[in-house]
Amino acid sequence: MSSKPGRNDPCPCGSGNKYKRCCLDKKNNEYFELSNKKVPEFKMPQISPLAMMRIEQKMMRNPVEFAKFKKELDKIGRTEEIRDFISKSWNLDKIKIMSTEDIIGKLGCMNIRFDIEDFKEKAQEYISATDLSEDYYYTQDFHAEGLDEDFIFLAIIELWDRIIPEHGNVEMIDNFMQDGYDYLEKKETETAIEKWEKAWNLILTLVPPDIKSVEEADEYIPGMTQSIYNWCQDFEMELHNASVTNDSFFWKRIKFCNVFCRIFPDSDELIIQNFMLAEADSYASIDDFPTADRLFKELVNSYPDNVWGYINWGDIYAFECHKSANFEKAREIYKLALECGDEIEVVKKRLESLNKRLI
Repeated sequence: MSSKPGRNDPCPCGSGNKYKRCCLDKKNNEYFELSNKKVPEFKMPQISPLAMMRIEQKMMRNPVEFAKFKKELDKIGRTEEIRDFISKSWNLDKIKIMSTEDIIGKLGCMNIRFDIEDFKEKAQEYISATDLSEDYYYTQDFHAEGLDEDFIFLAIIELWDRIIPEHGNVEMIDNFMQDGYDYLEKKETETAIEKWEKAWNLILTLVPPDIKSVEEADEYIPGMTQSIYNWCQDFEMELHNASVTNDSFFWKRIKFCNVFCRIFPDSDELIIQNFMLAEADSYASIDDFPTADRLFKELVNSYPDNVWGYINWGDIYAFECHKSANFEKAREIYKLALECGDEIEVVKKRLESLNKRLI
């Protein structure tokens, strides 16, 4: 039996927190933490076991990526130590090639009791395979040393995906998010968006309706590789990029921004403003100018100090390439932007350009 404190035991450091929420992460990160004496300006942040596994997995998948990381490791003389750690660590790629019987068999060899029907019943109470493993499987009298301990939570993630794929969980969201980023690196934007749509739909399914901000959603779904707060902004940007070559993505962008603002209205004001702006701009891009006008008015009425609301609104009328080109209307909107007091030079340049065209 492991002589170390259990993940749900009080942390031996005396903080009062559970071991899994305190020094366990510090222990995991010590392999990746550079010496403060040698490089005082750099220190790896504390990350979840799932996020750390993603880093290790990416290194194993991509020798070029590891070569870049190796240059940093060479500076502190720990290259072989960490290379050995990464090669021996468990990750989802290694577990996916195992049969279900082999995974359950290895858990049995570690003295972990795993019954499929019992697992199905227990999983109904959870939205996270990692939390289920910590509360139910790591509390058993398991026999695991060193890196083998990570096999347990990764096995539960994989078994969940195979046995009850219809029951969404946090790790599935994380998988879809990371798959999307991988496809973006390969310049396969449309496939990336397909993955991210699945991630978004799962978020909407798992986050309860009383949560009204993306920040609260991140607190409710912790431990992912990427925060929902950051990812949702990447999603909106990639929907815009995809719409440059395929107009159908304007509609996806409209729907995403609209649902986000409706579901998470108490989110950071800047995100709400940017998503309202993106929705209005998308309607203009598909030549629905009455709807675009209405949404821009709602934006500037709700946030009168947001100068970019006025600038982007004026832009849809300021350029000859737009079907809606109306220089007089654009000038009226730009003048309203001057009252905000920000980005004055940007607004003045637009007005100067308009005046030349009008003359």
